[in-house]
Amino acid sequence: MNTPRTSAFHRWAQVFSLCSVFVALAPAGEAATYHVSTKGADTAGGSKAEPWRTIQHAADSLQPGDTALIAAGTYLEKVTISKGGTAEHGPIALQAEGAVIVSGKGIKGQNIFHIKDASHVRLIGFEIRDNLKVDDGSGIRVEGACSQIEIKNCRIHEIRGKDAMGITVYGTNPTTAISQLLIQGCEVYGCDPAESEALTLNGNIDGFQILNNVVRDVNNIGICMIGGEDWINSDRTKVTRNGLCKGNKVSRIRASYGDGYAAGIYVDGGSDIIVEENDITECNLGIEVGAENKGTIARRIVVRNNRVWKNQKTGIVFGGYEGKAGRVEDCLIEGNVCYHNDTHDDRNGELWIQWASHNVVKGNVFWAGEEAMLLQCIAEARDNTLNGNIWYTEAGADEANFTWLGRELTGFEAYRRFSKQDSSSKFQKPKVKSLSSN
Repeated sequence: MNTPRTSAFHRWAQVFSLCSVFVALAPAGEAATYHVSTKGADTAGGSKAEPWRTIQHAADSLQPGDTALIAAGTYLEKVTISKGGTAEHGPIALQAEGAVIVSGKGIKGQNIFHIKDASHVRLIGFEIRDNLKVDDGSGIRVEGACSQIEIKNCRIHEIRGKDAMGITVYGTNPTTAISQLLIQGCEVYGCDPAESEALTLNGNIDGFQILNNVVRDVNNIGICMIGGEDWINSDRTKVTRNGLCKGNKVSRIRASYGDGYAAGIYVDGGSDIIVEENDITECNLGIEVGAENKGTIARRIVVRNNRVWKNQKTGIVFGGYEGKAGRVEDCLIEGNVCYHNDTHDDRNGELWIQWASHNVVKGNVFWAGEEAMLLQCIAEARDNTLNGNIWYTEAGADEANFTWLGRELTGFEAYRRFSKQDSSSKFQKPKVKSLSSN
């Protein structure tokens, strides 16, 4: 077996995790604060005593550095943001004060909030709902060439129809990437993203953070970071890249079509991304690193210190899903806890390796349930390295099931002898913190 290319990769991972995706929005300069209320009028001056009536009017009126505070109430509108702030004077901000509902019920248009070719924009604290009977629509959509976009503490639900998504970010500009993107503290649920994704980044996106969000109860993929789709960007090098997906809670992500292969968190053809400290449970798949499009390679993805439990088909899966699709190379799977996955007994195990090469799996806990299936590695996987892991099933070491390069093996020692993997790994009951549902 060839020696995996890991040294340079590990150096990259250490540096990247510390500094490369920090979102530093520009400080505001001479800024004004305006007010919006359901009792206001767009012909008013926008003061607290004489507020504006619509969020759209605020978005059209704000100058760089300005903030619009939206008073509690329900606003029936869909908002397009086509101009933002500047690096010199700061962002524009639309910020909810109290319980602010923005409903798209009965209003034409694909998206409730649409940020297009605008930079230095903050969107904070809204409940966004009722985008109904849509075909390719979102609660929030960011599109084109944008930088320093911040979406925080929004609750998005009742986005219904086909490809009815929560938050979508599309890097469609072929030369200018979406950059310094922050999505933090949001909750996305009760949407119909199939056959798309609930929270998705796709195309020419360079530098992002997806932090501490809750994504649950949707009918396809939860959080997704994509590259290689020609309809977004024909340049296969302009993929979603240089990002961090951390601290998210993802649950009950289940595809409503096919045999159900929706991942809670999915990197599809992206590169240089860290997926860490997330909790994923009761999905079709826990975490997936793949590449659906032919000629696309997902590279240098770090999946570490995640808790993945009681998902239906597997805990963690990496690799292209078929020979005609893309591949996964030079990735690191480290420090994760995979517990009692493969609940549908599809024989994919806690870890599933597909069309993939030169990846490292180390320091993980793989704890199978009653079916005692721990590992599924297809025959086409090549030159991957597994070591320093803990494997366990209540059935015992002699009854543990593995498939290595297509060969079915029973017993931990039989697996190690045949595969020549996991030489320093152990079969023992792990000591892990309790896992609870979201």
